[in-house]
Amino acid sequence: MFNVLVDVTGTSRAPIDTEMEDLVRGESRRLYSIAFSILQDASEAEDAVQETLISAWRRWPWADATRPTPSWLTRVCVNQCLNRRRTRLRQMRLAETAASREPWQDVRPATDLDLARAYAQLSKQQRAAVALHYFYGYTLDECAELLGNRPGTVRSHIARALVTLRRAVSA
Repeated sequence: MFNVLVDVTGTSRAPIDTEMEDLVRGESRRLYSIAFSILQDASEAEDAVQETLISAWRRWPWADATRPTPSWLTRVCVNQCLNRRRTRLRQMRLAETAASREPWQDVRPATDLDLARAYAQLSKQQRAAVALHYFYGYTLDECAELLGNRPGTVRSHIARALVTLRRAVSA
């Protein structure tokens, strides 16, 4: 990793603290996994992680008490993903044609692809809650803190997501 960041004009900015470098090395892979599980797109996930790390770098010169922590990075990353997903959905709605589509019907047993399609159709909050709770093992209280919701809201998102996934798999 570089020890100096260079801005878009090519001039060097500030040396990267070794503590910051260690945090980035230690958390990048985990943040990417979280971002990919929410966005389901490798380049979008990379961009979300990069924006998260830029936020951490901007915050780094502050006092030690307010330096980014792994949980803060996770929260920023989840918010980046939710914002990106919201923007992407808005763009998709604008690009949709008026042609009506017949509902997709499948008579064969559910496959991983069916589950992936159902997962992709969950709301952004449901996907984030499911990913954080089931894929990464966060408790409901931790998920609520990371998502900025109450634990009951997170439970509701997960319950609705499971109902949707069960319907898709059993159809």
